[in-house]
Amino acid sequence: MRSLGILLASSLVVVSLALAEEKAPAQRRVLTLELAERFLAAAKAKAQQQGWAMSFAVVDPAGNLVALARMDGARWLTAGVAQSKAFTAATLRRTSAEVAELAQKRPQLVENIQNIAGRPLLLAGGGLPLIISGELLGGVGASGGTEEQDSECARAGLAAIGGE
Repeated sequence: MRSLGILLASSLVVVSLALAEEKAPAQRRVLTLELAERFLAAAKAKAQQQGWAMSFAVVDPAGNLVALARMDGARWLTAGVAQSKAFTAATLRRTSAEVAELAQKRPQLVENIQNIAGRPLLLAGGGLPLIISGELLGGVGASGGTEEQDSECARAGLAAIGGE
């Protein structure tokens, strides 16, 4: 009888564990340094191919810096601009160019968001949300070229890591 009780208890534990695994939420993707560095490498390669000296930044969903690179010859200010563009894209889950358009239509809204965030948004092209498999992992920013060149390099970096 005691053996039957132990067997029953063991079976309940196995069934409970199986159900717990079945109900476990899907594992969330996270922004890792390795992923950020892969973005930087691809974005830098695109800029080098074109002969552009630029800076690139990767931030987490809260806008905190994960990785930053300033290429040789890039102006000093480009590093801060890239980081601000990445922050803007991550905060509003849209490109920094789209945020610039939003600011023209609803300036008070954008000003309020800046005040709440406690950091300035940069309203110029070159910042993109970092979205993989529909999940926001942060934002990326590029600076040093025209807005189109910045966006082109940021898109090349995102393409290399499976970003949308």
